[in-house]
Amino acid sequence: MRRNEEEQDVYIIPQNFIEGGKVFGGMFRWRNVVEAAILGLATGFPLFHLPIRLYYRIILLCLIPLPLTLFGLIGIGDDSLSEFVLNFFGWLRRRRVVGNAPEEFLDKRRWWEPGFVRKALDRLRTKLPAREVQADEEDFEIVYYDSETEVPENAARWDEFQNHTPQPPAGAGQKKPRKRVKRKLEDAKVLKDYLPIERIENGIVITKDGRYIKILEVEPLNFLLRGPREQRGIVYSFASLLKISPVKLQFKVISKKADVGRHLEKLRECMQQEPEPRCRELQKDYYSLIRRLGSREAVTRRFFLIFEYENDYANRRPDYREVLSVLETTARNARSFLLQCGNHIVEHDNEDEFISEVFYILFNRKTSAQVPLGERVAEVLGRYIMSDEPTKLEEVDVNELVAPPSIDFTHSRYILMDGLYHSYLVIPADAYKVQVVAGWLSLIVNAGEGIDVDLFFHKEPKERVQQKIGQQIRINRSKIKDTSDTNTDFDDLSNAIQSGYFLKRGIANNEDFYYLSILITITADSVKNLEWRVKEMRKLLISQDMDARVCSFLQEDALLSILPVAGIGKKLYQKIRRNVLTTGAASCYPFTSFEMSDDNGILMGVNKYNNSLVVVDIFNSRLYKNANMAILGTSGAGKTFTMQLMALRLRQYGIQVFILAPLKGHEFRRACQN
Repeated sequence: MRRNEEEQDVYIIPQNFIEGGKVFGGMFRWRNVVEAAILGLATGFPLFHLPIRLYYRIILLCLIPLPLTLFGLIGIGDDSLSEFVLNFFGWLRRRRVVGNAPEEFLDKRRWWEPGFVRKALDRLRTKLPAREVQADEEDFEIVYYDSETEVPENAARWDEFQNHTPQPPAGAGQKKPRKRVKRKLEDAKVLKDYLPIERIENGIVITKDGRYIKILEVEPLNFLLRGPREQRGIVYSFASLLKISPVKLQFKVISKKADVGRHLEKLRECMQQEPEPRCRELQKDYYSLIRRLGSREAVTRRFFLIFEYENDYANRRPDYREVLSVLETTARNARSFLLQCGNHIVEHDNEDEFISEVFYILFNRKTSAQVPLGERVAEVLGRYIMSDEPTKLEEVDVNELVAPPSIDFTHSRYILMDGLYHSYLVIPADAYKVQVVAGWLSLIVNAGEGIDVDLFFHKEPKERVQQKIGQQIRINRSKIKDTSDTNTDFDDLSNAIQSGYFLKRGIANNEDFYYLSILITITADSVKNLEWRVKEMRKLLISQDMDARVCSFLQEDALLSILPVAGIGKKLYQKIRRNVLTTGAASCYPFTSFEMSDDNGILMGVNKYNNSLVVVDIFNSRLYKNANMAILGTSGAGKTFTMQLMALRLRQYGIQVFILAPLKGHEFRRACQN
């Protein structure tokens, strides 16, 4: 009986009940079959009626329509041929480099474009007599500018361009100066206008589409080292949070290299005050160790809960005070239920600054590690103060403070932002494990540095879902009667029927219905490292009977989806949503990466579970009740070494240490001499 109590609970993530089967023995989707038929008929019918011998017509049919038909049946990847074509041409239409400020366009777009001047001259020749158009392409330099950019003084306007007559060169071989023709850069979009943030006010993000978003930072806990009974209690408390939560929820995990700057600064101060040369040598070694671990191995993570204000009246714009009150009430409820799980909400002195910092880190992962948000704000404000129009200082947009220098959308499998390469992966709807344990998402959360996770829950109304499930069960049961049990289609229909019954029973037992979606962000400093990390992530998931796919041609949609605004793109949402009940959703508990990293502590080592630095300040009474510690282990496990390590590093911080070791004092002799 005791052994059964210690076993981990198993939670069910059922297959999507809307899976209605396939055709040709479950090999192809209906959409692929229809597209293949259209391709075959469109190319085969004209060829079959060509005025040539039947022998040659059959050869042509085998060479052209037959491969196209097979191509349409198979599709490309997980998409049908039409879906791939639409995504490809949509990406072609939108591929561009979006810049941050007009000045950067001036720097990057000052290139010579003869074709533009040639077209302009042709247009002028059609409107003016030939004798009035004597300008040549070499007389002008094209300067691209944005609507908010000042035009250079030596830029010739169109009226000057029309009436301009080039002067002959002063001497042989001397190159004549070129005038600048101003032209509005209409094909580019300023990045601060591209971001979805309208403003941040009273700790609330107001988006440009009129939504109100609240962001809370959550402290994680050491979930994996707790017993099954404690894990069960945490999952049930998390399920209670999901039941009273808004319709749309987003859980975001950001992983980045640990910031060891404060520890290094503290150690430098101690080194300056240390009179003993041997102790300074030890401090230098300790300093090098922390810097090496911080630059290579150490990883820190931040966890966020994002939810949206629900407007019950679609035709009425909500009052801002009402929005503020509802979001604060929801935040208090979340704080209460997370406290039951053992998690605490991080309190920030300035909520607006905290939210701005989150967006700043997301868009400037590389820069934010070196330039804090405060310095970035001072830089932007200083630029406005030194400009000719300092009155615009009050109109500084928050997007200008958090936007990166540029975002490059010209690649199909990744984007380039702030000098780093970002690739976005999704877990398809059919790539989940059906049976999971509590906290199974920690496999991805603790994967390593540069890997972020976004978890989305969308709650559906029970009445509408129950009716839809019942209707789909009847449709699938009628289909399975006409399907042979030797077809793969039979298994898909059977699983969909069982999933429908499971969901129907769960909803009857007072569980809610959710759609689960997971996006994974992978960043690297080069394309080679990025591809390697993508492959390793896929291998990790495949080892757990799961899979992930790169959002090819949908990287921009994925970027907008992973922003903390509780929204996911429609194209991605239709592909990756997986139906779950409340208990299955609660098994995705994401706050599972505990860190012990005090500001003024000593380094104990690296956490082998999540690669975070273990830096403990046992004298911090705000976190710990007292400074007592117990070191337990078998013979030879390293108890004495750990105690000696603590003594040496406390001494380096100027803390006097006494060791009472009557039988093992000789083991501390060398350390005491140093």
